[in-house]
Amino acid sequence: MLAMESTLYHNYLEVSKNRIFKILPLIEEENDGLYHYIDSLLFELYGLQYVVNGVKDSFSYLSILCGLESILDETLVNERDFKFIRSEIFKLIGLVESLQKGE
Repeated sequence: MLAMESTLYHNYLEVSKNRIFKILPLIEEENDGLYHYIDSLLFELYGLQYVVNGVKDSFSYLSILCGLESILDETLVNERDFKFIRSEIFKLIGLVESLQKGE
């Protein structure tokens, strides 16, 4: 298992921030692959608890999973509140940054 202090974990989190941010243009362009993209990201993030020691006990980790699950649900409705989703995306990026700081 990786330690939460490892460089590899921190690099992974940096890439994850970019992957979360990518949801915004996918929503804006009404990309058909949006649901699959978020679902794939969630699948990977759920697996993180088996690779990084202690991450599953993190409030930020749990909040990221919950937020992405909710955004995934929002992709199923026809009338999306883009401003709200945008603010949630930036909140999730902030939570990833909290994980990077060890919070």
